[in-house]
Amino acid sequence: MCKRRRSPFLPLFFLAIAILSLLSLGAIKSRYDFETRGIPDTLPEPISNSEARLGINVQLEQYDEGNLLNVLSRIESSGFEAIKQSFYFEEEFNWQNSDRLVSAVDQLDLDLVPVLDGNPKDNFAAVNPQQFAAWVSEFAKRYGDQIRYYIIWDEPNLTEHWGNQPVNATEYAAILSSAAEAIRKTDPGAVIVGAPLAPTVEEGPKNLADYLYLQALYEAGAASEFDVVASKSYGFDSDPMDRTVDPNILNFSRIILLREVMEDNDDASKPIWAGNWGWNSLPEGWQGQPSIWGQVDKNTQAAWTVSAIKRAREEWPWMGTMFLENWEPTAGKDDPRWGFSIANDELLNDLRSLQSEIRVAYPGFYQAKNEHPTQAYFGNWRFSPEFGADVGQSGDEVHFDFWGTDLGLRVRRSNYRGRFYIDVDGKPANNLPQDEIGATLVLSSPNPTEDYISTEQVARNLAPGEHTASVKALRGTEQWALNGFSVGYRPPSHSYYLGLGVLVSTAVVALIMFYCS
Repeated sequence: MCKRRRSPFLPLFFLAIAILSLLSLGAIKSRYDFETRGIPDTLPEPISNSEARLGINVQLEQYDEGNLLNVLSRIESSGFEAIKQSFYFEEEFNWQNSDRLVSAVDQLDLDLVPVLDGNPKDNFAAVNPQQFAAWVSEFAKRYGDQIRYYIIWDEPNLTEHWGNQPVNATEYAAILSSAAEAIRKTDPGAVIVGAPLAPTVEEGPKNLADYLYLQALYEAGAASEFDVVASKSYGFDSDPMDRTVDPNILNFSRIILLREVMEDNDDASKPIWAGNWGWNSLPEGWQGQPSIWGQVDKNTQAAWTVSAIKRAREEWPWMGTMFLENWEPTAGKDDPRWGFSIANDELLNDLRSLQSEIRVAYPGFYQAKNEHPTQAYFGNWRFSPEFGADVGQSGDEVHFDFWGTDLGLRVRRSNYRGRFYIDVDGKPANNLPQDEIGATLVLSSPNPTEDYISTEQVARNLAPGEHTASVKALRGTEQWALNGFSVGYRPPSHSYYLGLGVLVSTAVVALIMFYCS
């Protein structure tokens, strides 16, 4: 029981301590939320087309036959895996030109991702959806064997790419719907990518902020018409580690606003692609038009580009192909788009080095595949593009190299006897019970009548970085037990939780002393 003292100042002192502790508690949590925004707090579930591959925006029509293959070979040798090329709608479309470009790209190990855009002659004015659908249908018929991904239109949230008229998400949704239906009918395996949305803070009617436009597409019922959301994630004047996410600020982190719109609309099973991104660097003494994308020097451009790729791979398992802006524009010599060009730039060396680093699986989901560079199988495993890997006999083993802090196995659980014994970096996985053999994941379903796929966390709170997991099977043959691996990342949080604990304890003690004083 408290013995009260008569000092008039002591209760106020303890009350002030309690209030300051609670305020500090809120400040620490706000800071932690700021630092981790956009980073999933659970193990990633499967998201198709979500590996952060490196792509580049190109304008191949400028090259003649003698230079086209040479340019494509340079792009391929620089580590790019995909190229994004625009094709423009015309009632009398020149198929000979597109035949030439598609045929050339098909000779190399590059994915051609076409942007099927409006007509620049009328400032990309909205077209009749059925006319546009007929064109894209013919495009898919001609090139469906060489092309898997189709981007429908470009930055329709800007008036200059919508016939200089007020933008209209409902009208674009109609064009997208007709085009998607036509392509899927011709090419059932096609992946439809929504138009890359331009970064702007405006709220209409001429231009509409990217995240608001995306929300308008959902409200127009367009979610089923696209498989991928696309953004234009320019960095402007801030570095890629600037974690500010604000509707009124243009930076690399702005893409998180679009991701949150997707989550709010229960569409998080799809990825986001960076349709255009990068930092603009014009030469000293530039006399041309000023850049509207900010301005950095060449060294900064190179460093920030590499840092952005690393951040996307480490923190955003929902990020897919990232098309850097650009290889070499067709613009006039006074156009600031030349500040993005990397065709003759030292940045290419940095990108080659980045791509040639030891391959690890960054945060995301990876289906069990024998040919995947981060997975090495030993024994008599069988493989299926639908089910993953099937144990051939007890003792079958797989090694998995990954970068992150958490690891899960996506497994089939049912009424069968089977276990996986799992080590991470030569030690028993720290989130599993252990028996006399090691850390074990029991594959039998708790309810013998149930048969399902689930992601089971086997390791957590590892040091951020590269790790190797070893999974050894005991029984479980002919059950397709291993569907894949899920890699997660969370920034170190020990100091955060320690700070919370200290402040909560201080507040509680201070309130007790306030009551007793």
